[in-house]
Amino acid sequence: MKIICDGLDLSDAVLKVSKALSVKASNPVLEGIKITAKGETLSLLATDTELTIEKKIKADVLMEGETVVVGKYFVDFAKKLEKEQVELSRLFDGQLQIKYSDSESELQVFPAESYPKIEKEEGSAFFEIKQKDFKDVVEKIAFACSTDDSRPILKGCLFEIENNLLTGVALDGFRMAVVKKEVFASSDMKAVIPARALNEITRLLENDDELIKVYLQKNTLYVEIENTVFISRLIEGEFVKYNHILPTSFENVVTVNRQALLSSIERAAIVARNDRYNVIKFDIKEEGMGILAKSEVGTVNENVNINLQGKDLVIAFNGKYISEYLKIVDEDFINLNLNTAIDPCIITSARDSEFLYLVLPVRISA
Repeated sequence: MKIICDGLDLSDAVLKVSKALSVKASNPVLEGIKITAKGETLSLLATDTELTIEKKIKADVLMEGETVVVGKYFVDFAKKLEKEQVELSRLFDGQLQIKYSDSESELQVFPAESYPKIEKEEGSAFFEIKQKDFKDVVEKIAFACSTDDSRPILKGCLFEIENNLLTGVALDGFRMAVVKKEVFASSDMKAVIPARALNEITRLLENDDELIKVYLQKNTLYVEIENTVFISRLIEGEFVKYNHILPTSFENVVTVNRQALLSSIERAAIVARNDRYNVIKFDIKEEGMGILAKSEVGTVNENVNINLQGKDLVIAFNGKYISEYLKIVDEDFINLNLNTAIDPCIITSARDSEFLYLVLPVRISA
């Protein structure tokens, strides 16, 4: 194998595929990036068997071939070659030779035959969505996924499509985010996609108004964006029946300025973070809503102006769960829809009917 390519193109490609590199894998070859030179392209591929990313760049291929280079070193090395023309050669002694300017270096490689075979067949079931809408869906739900390995299904987001309406859902047992978007789909479908995969896809999207096509086949997600192929395993299992969790009516509706509430919660969180559950108390009255936090560090007691439809109520939340939602929403005012101090709170905005957020309260002593 012998090729010549632009250093900036190489660095960009290596950085993109490195997101799928396995760390401390039982099979060392999974810590490598597979390099394939064929025709007029150089293909770089990395996988941890759950997530696969392949990027192709233009290259002057002098001799076709393939090899697997140790990933973490190749990533760091490629970053330093962005202003160079780079020549890559597979040497007979099993090293990858890298020539640039008047210099050359060598990196350890693995035999390409030992690298896993990656299936890239497109499936028949797919949906199309604008890139900006896809990013919006992921931003509004992926943060609510669980990071706990004890319930793997909750480490993913449910994508459910019926009659060209996508419903995205994520929850971790304490909060839930639900968002809806119009899409074009080849058929109705349902899949649980790892949050990690969704976040990595959004990083590849650069043209907001262009469509992307997402294929779902045989427990696999497949996306091709320009010269990048992205493959991820789907999470198997039955997702939570989220519709059963949502209250259908509310005794109290609190309308509050989003930024005023966020600023108050962030100040209260400085004190509350010394508490295991980051407890912040909301003392809701017609004349205003008290934001209260107390720990051995100190006490915060602020008042936020509100409009209340209903009756007085004292309820407490993990401040982190409320502030994370408030940072995502781009609205002046939001509604806290409440029943009792132990029932779920549904947060919505007047303008964005596509998005709702459920958060469970923290039980406190009277």
